[in-house]
Amino acid sequence: MSTYVKNEKTETITARISKKTLDKLRSYAKSENITINSAINQLLSHAMDWDVVAAKTGWIPIPKDVLMAYFERLDDKTIMEVADLAGQHVPKDMLLAMRGKTDAEEWISVLRSRAKAAGFHFSEIVEDDFVKFVMKHDMGLKWSIYFQTYYDSAFRALGAPVTCSITNNTISYTIDKKYYDPEKN
Repeated sequence: MSTYVKNEKTETITARISKKTLDKLRSYAKSENITINSAINQLLSHAMDWDVVAAKTGWIPIPKDVLMAYFERLDDKTIMEVADLAGQHVPKDMLLAMRGKTDAEEWISVLRSRAKAAGFHFSEIVEDDFVKFVMKHDMGLKWSIYFQTYYDSAFRALGAPVTCSITNNTISYTIDKKYYDPEKN
């Protein structure tokens, strides 16, 4: 998800919002401990980066429990074969359709938006020469195996190798700063 950058140009607009929607917006802003203006910017940014384009590029919402049940019935080898094949082709097609270019920075932007849409915790840890991303998905080891293989294959296909590690419910991937500038994102 894009976030507000201090030097980013902004414009002021006036919009009519239904009372019911505005009440929900106020409640959301209060629960997130942010201003209504920040909430509007965050929600609109996410909508434009994800909601508007995701379904058109092949992303579908499906309950976690359903995916977890399927994955539990698959052996690790099958999961890794499918993830590797998908990682070689799917990210480039989706990036072209969603962002108009195929590079690691845009892929990380998509992964960040996807994590938010799925309700996964996503964090970014900046070190001297690399950036580490941690995503907590709470979907079990088989899903972690899928993510590890898929992300490794996807980043390699984009020319930006990563180092991945997993636990039962978390994946972390580390990328060299030459492929991702945290200052721009």
